[in-house]
Order: sequence, then C-alpha cells, then structure tokens
Amino acid sequence: MLWIIDGLIYGFFTAVYTIFNQRCRLNGYLLGMWRGWGIALCCSPMLWIFGWPTSFYVWLLLVLQGMLIAVYDSRLFFAAAEYGAGATSRIMSLAALVTTVFWWFLTPREFLRLFADGSLLITVFLLLCGFTFCYWRLIKSPASRKLADYLVPAVLALAGMNVATKETAIAGGSVYGGVTGYLTIALAVSGGINAFWYVRSTKPDIREFFARAFAPRVVRYGGYIIWLGAVTAVAKNLALRSAPNPGYVTALMLIAPLFVFAFNKLGKIPDNISVKEGFSMLGFLVALLVLVTGNFGVTD
Repeated sequence: MLWIIDGLIYGFFTAVYTIFNQRCRLNGYLLGMWRGWGIALCCSPMLWIFGWPTSFYVWLLLVLQGMLIAVYDSRLFFAAAEYGAGATSRIMSLAALVTTVFWWFLTPREFLRLFADGSLLITVFLLLCGFTFCYWRLIKSPASRKLADYLVPAVLALAGMNVATKETAIAGGSVYGGVTGYLTIALAVSGGINAFWYVRSTKPDIREFFARAFAPRVVRYGGYIIWLGAVTAVAKNLALRSAPNPGYVTALMLIAPLFVFAFNKLGKIPDNISVKEGFSMLGFLVALLVLVTGNFGVTD
C-alpha cells in the first residue's frame, strides 16, 4: 500500500504545482520549457549511474510521455493563470475517471470481472451517472464550459501519461531506471516541444528568445518549477509503478482541489467558478475511489 502514500504526496504537490502559475502568471510554454529542460539537465548524470533504456518499446513510451507532458504542462499553466487554480484543479479531476477507462480498455479481462457481480456493476453505473450529472451542471456556466473545453487535451494527456508510465513499469527495468528515464528523456522531449510552441507563438529572434527565457523573474520562478516538477514526477512514478490500476493514483489527485481551495481561502484569492458543482463531482469520484480500493471485488 506504499503507492497510496506516494499518491497522496503526488496529490499535494499537484495542488502546489497547479496554484503556481496562478501566482506568477508566466507564459505557459515558457514554464513548460523550464520544467522539462531544467529537470532533464539536473537529472542527466543519473543516466550514467543507472543506465540508459535498452528497449525500443521503453524509448517509444518515454517519447510519447514527453509529448503528452508538453500538452499537460502548457494547458495547465495557461488555465491556472487565466481562470485560477481552483477551477482548473476541479476540472482536471476528470483525469481520474479517464485514466481508469483507458486502463480498462487495455485490460478488458479485468474489466469484464465487474459483470460477475450485478450489485457491484450497478453501483459503479450509479456513481458514474451521478458524476455525469454534476459535470453537466458544472459546464452550464459559460466560464466553466470554456475552461472545460480548453482543458480536455490536458485531461486526456494526463490520463495517457499515467497509463504510459504504468506500462513502462510493466515493460521491466528497475525503479531507479524507470524514474531516471522519465526525469531525463521524457521531460527533455516535453521541454523541446514547449520551446517550439513558445517560439512559434511569440516569434522572437534569437536574442529576444534568450532575453525572455533568462529574464531574472523567469529564472527565479523557473527554479521553483524545476523543484516542484521533480518532486511531483518522482512521487507519481513511484505510485504508478506499484498501484494495481493507474486510475487509482490519479484518483488520489482528488485531494489537490481541496488543497487548492484551502490555499485560496487562506490567501483570500477569489475562487468562485462552479465550486458546488465541482466538489459534488469530486464526491462521486471519491465514492468510486472507495469502491475500487476497498474489499468489494474490484481488483484492477
């Protein structure tokens, strides 16, 4: 059950990570570039200690994760700056359900075991109906609908990242090697993609690019995001490697909106976009989490 502890750490630092650009309001691509390349550069010596990936399949998964991380990081940073971390974290909780569905597609035999217990299957169905109703209520607000539409790629990317991380663990290799590959190869790819998107969107010349990327304020916040991103990535990887279903780890992210809401209250930061609907949706996801982690017959 060590994955639960790692998952809760992941959830807490995800809250801090989400609230970060609500405060500093930097370009999301620029922050994604700093996070990706910064962590990869700091952790690159580990490749010579624990070794480079030797499997083509693992390399493919790491590159895929890097592409998904780029989408997730940039969308999350931009959304937090424009709409606030509270609403963003509540919408991102959708990734818990999407990750579980993705994993069930990959492990259909385990999913079909649900049909052996009619009460269990109906309970899962009712929980999903309640969740869907709350989500429908949430997106009735124009601001929430706009935010939800913007974050759909980030939700899908996060779900795909978590499934790919779990698949990498199944493919073999030590814990140290798996974490090292993620912190270096995957994040180097994500940093490169965000740098490309930043250049394409702002069109700076070389001198302007370096002046903006290494401005004192960007360097200061970039250092923070490297540290936060590294802690979050390590906790997530450790949790996903040992959890039976990657959706369970993503479900532990449900504590992130609670922390974000508390941080905003303490800091007297407005957080009033679909609060009731968002937390009602979280309630059904928490009930689903209890169902799948309890002794109710759901093992994957």
